[in-house]
Amino acid sequence: MLAEGEKHQQEDGAFSHMRSGRAQAAVRGALWAGLNSFAPAVVAAGVFTVTSRYLTPAEYGLVMLAASISFFASAIAPAGFGEALIQRRDVTKKHVDAVFWLCVGSALLIYGGLLLLTPLLAKFLGQAGLLTLLPAVGLRVVFDQAAIVPSSLLARSMSFDKIALRTTIASLVAAAVCVPLLLMGYGAWALALSFVAGSIATFSAAFLSVAWKPGLNFSLNSLREVARYGVFASGNRTIQLLNSDQLLIGWLLGTAPLGIFSFSRRIYQLLNDLIAGALRTVSFTMLSSLQTEHEKLKEAFLFATFASSAFSFPIFVGLAAVAGDLVPLVFGSHWAEAVPSLQAFCALGLISCIGVLQSSLITSQGRVGWWMSYQAAQQILSAVVILALYRFGITVVVVAMAVKTLITWPISVALTLRILRLDVLSYARQFLAPVVASVVMFASVLAVRSAMPEAHPVVTLTLEVLTGALIYGAVLAVLVGRQLLRMRDLILKRGAVAS
Repeated sequence: MLAEGEKHQQEDGAFSHMRSGRAQAAVRGALWAGLNSFAPAVVAAGVFTVTSRYLTPAEYGLVMLAASISFFASAIAPAGFGEALIQRRDVTKKHVDAVFWLCVGSALLIYGGLLLLTPLLAKFLGQAGLLTLLPAVGLRVVFDQAAIVPSSLLARSMSFDKIALRTTIASLVAAAVCVPLLLMGYGAWALALSFVAGSIATFSAAFLSVAWKPGLNFSLNSLREVARYGVFASGNRTIQLLNSDQLLIGWLLGTAPLGIFSFSRRIYQLLNDLIAGALRTVSFTMLSSLQTEHEKLKEAFLFATFASSAFSFPIFVGLAAVAGDLVPLVFGSHWAEAVPSLQAFCALGLISCIGVLQSSLITSQGRVGWWMSYQAAQQILSAVVILALYRFGITVVVVAMAVKTLITWPISVALTLRILRLDVLSYARQFLAPVVASVVMFASVLAVRSAMPEAHPVVTLTLEVLTGALIYGAVLAVLVGRQLLRMRDLILKRGAVAS
């Protein structure tokens, strides 16, 4: 039998942060998280392409409206306590059990309330289809919240291979549900049920991937110890998940414009999840473990900033350049109206990955309350933009929202620089080479298009993509070859940014 003190020590150790080898763990984690994002993104892109060809903008918009309402409902859940388990230096089983039962209990109450309000919401929004779709899509709330704790434990231990497997399984399950139902003629229901199937698979895989199993005791004292960070993190998550933009667009403009908006944002999200998903998974854990090591924290952040911008800038700039050829060819001509909105979302993509790193830095250093306020301000400004401009159509609204985000972004930059005690030029230097290479790439894509006005769209698009990729890689190698070699060496374990 272990003595009580030894038992407690063993419990604590099971949930400890890594103390050494963090650079290699972070890089391996980023690679795993990249796979974690890549495989589901490929599957999701395939499903999205098939779905877009079978559903009209109005049908797609109705499902997205139901999903937005369910996200709105789940936004009040205390899921941020999962982040508190990652951020806290010392965690015991009592902390973990308490957070699990808090999340599950809250989810059941939220889903019950959603069922009661469904008839009122369907009448208020003038969408009778919500009467049946919303209770089904709303089941995601329960399974998403039940997965919070096991997912947090996997992230805390940097078990990114298991996270990758879990997410890939969930995406395959969702696809296996959606595509056959679409082919059988179930339309919007195919997409709605795939959402629920994916959530169930995510919970099941996460729960089976950890050694921890929930106990029946609920410790209020343990919950209080993570409450401060958990409350602010939950508030931040609440603001991010409110989806006030989709709800307002669906209410003021209808399901067809909402379908255009959701279609454009979905393509943006697929790419953003592929890039920022890997960063989000790794960076918060890594930066939390470096809270007391300022120089290593700064070095790791700047390295990650360069790497993320070098990878993300050409993707979003390239997508904006080829969107006019890509959308009608791949998704169908009935989505051509979405091209300007998609290009506006690409502008947001230029700062999305950088924003993920800023968010991870700010919250990992205990400034979660500040980040919550910043996100709240963004939501309020988005609502103001929609209310002021919805009469001019969905394209004007999306472009204005992108401009708003770009204008307010320097506010988060200012706090980032303050935390790192870093000057503006040192920070901006990380973006210089990716920006220059992306501009040259954009010009080369336009040159290819103008040189082949009569070519088949498939030929044009293929040559645009290949030319853009080659030009970007060549220019970046010339400008920052040493930094690229440093990235290679770190991946191959020949060096370290922060240990």
